[in-house]
Amino acid sequence: MLLRDINRTLTSLYEGGSLPTMVYINKQSDTRGTVRRPLHSHDSICEILYIYKGEGAYLIGDRTYPLEEGCVVYYNQGDLHEVVSGTNHEIGDYCIGVTNLRRKGRPLNELVSPGGVYVRQSGSLSRTLKELCEEMFELEGTDDGGKLAAQFLFNAFLALVLRAEEMPRVEMVRSEELRRGRQIREYLDHHFAEEITLESVGEALGCSATYVSHTFKYYLGITPTQYMIQRRIGLAQTLLISTNDPVALISARVGYDNTNYFSTLFSKTVGMNPTKYRRLYKEEARGRDNQA
Repeated sequence: MLLRDINRTLTSLYEGGSLPTMVYINKQSDTRGTVRRPLHSHDSICEILYIYKGEGAYLIGDRTYPLEEGCVVYYNQGDLHEVVSGTNHEIGDYCIGVTNLRRKGRPLNELVSPGGVYVRQSGSLSRTLKELCEEMFELEGTDDGGKLAAQFLFNAFLALVLRAEEMPRVEMVRSEELRRGRQIREYLDHHFAEEITLESVGEALGCSATYVSHTFKYYLGITPTQYMIQRRIGLAQTLLISTNDPVALISARVGYDNTNYFSTLFSKTVGMNPTKYRRLYKEEARGRDNQA
């Protein structure tokens, strides 16, 4: 009877009753200096963050949410996002990569429906969620039995955070939206790894380079050039931690033929060179190296 009830519940929550899989869990230390992870997205996974210490902001699309201890952050597959620390230290968080999430009637790996809330405050669940994250992280770094136990704990964690309506919503800080600003951003998102200039962007969109620069800065708060650098470095970070490709090849893939220049720009943006960043991630991660 109990098994039948469990199977019925699983089928009501997930297509075919198939449980999602935790691909990795990463613990970010709040004592480490800030390492920038600019705007980026993942093509085959969604992610959940639990903030255990610190404060900052979560940028997703044209939305911005404030972050603090106890927040749960949701990324759908393909969402362009960034977490920004509000101090000179990293936000302390557990980052959990998820695949095969097939919620009933939802697209693959969708945690939040369109127009939904991307950040919740865990409230009374805070202690439970933190303890689950701690156990998952420790078990994922052990033997096969431990890894299996981590998967079971993950699904308990997921069942709790998907009951989002029971957790207080965190209201977004809505910035001024300009139709042309969004249009410029969409163009940059499709072409940022190519050899483009403000003049070529303006020509493609039927406006001047000056107009592109001023409008985009008003829309997003940074220049188009800064945004392209963020997108390129963000993609480079994903490639560094999800592939074994040489730094020179990754440099070329994100739009920089000069590897030395790429490494200098990466170090300036992130706070360390590409090789060190890759090594740091490998040391801190648990689970498969899949960040795509």
